[in-house]
Amino acid sequence: MTLEVRQASLADLDDIMSVEADWEESQRASREQMATRLEKFAAGFWLYEQDGEVVGTLMSFPLRYAPEEVSQLSSWDRVTNEGDYPDIDLASANGLYLASGSIKKRARGSTVYVAMMETPVDAARDMGLRYVLAGAKIPGYDAYCRRFGDVDAADYAFRRLGGALVDPLLEMYRGHDYHVPDRAHIVKDYYPDPPSRDYGALVVRTL
Repeated sequence: MTLEVRQASLADLDDIMSVEADWEESQRASREQMATRLEKFAAGFWLYEQDGEVVGTLMSFPLRYAPEEVSQLSSWDRVTNEGDYPDIDLASANGLYLASGSIKKRARGSTVYVAMMETPVDAARDMGLRYVLAGAKIPGYDAYCRRFGDVDAADYAFRRLGGALVDPLLEMYRGHDYHVPDRAHIVKDYYPDPPSRDYGALVVRTL
């Protein structure tokens, strides 16, 4: 299948909401939120099309990231202004934050995810930014603790087996050069997600 990537616009809202509808209802953004994100930073909102059908969305915005001080990134709601984006200040921004990404169920496991990891990197370079970062779930954490006993979330996030991180999502990010810089980047109550025990991992790709 041919994959095309393009910038989204308000005219794409129906297609955007079609992708969003493939996710659990509690995790979906509203049509109004999508419009707000487009209005605030359309340059960081991309659509992924296979054979003319929109099967994926990725949205991002610039922010100021200080690796030694991550308290401003203490939850997804705080970073994203509860999904409506904070005010954008390109003059002070040094990073591009990936606020949300969705892929239709039938397209998951395809090349779409690979493209989604690289699109913002190219955009950040074009904008003269130094980082691309995201708040990732650690979906293997609860299952790991149930099997092997409770461990600290930060210990889990850096644990390896055969050279690979034991958490499948963090390992996937690592394969695209997104890393958890240190233990402070493992954040409690980052985003409601029972498999992650509500922890998030701030993954960063340095350009």
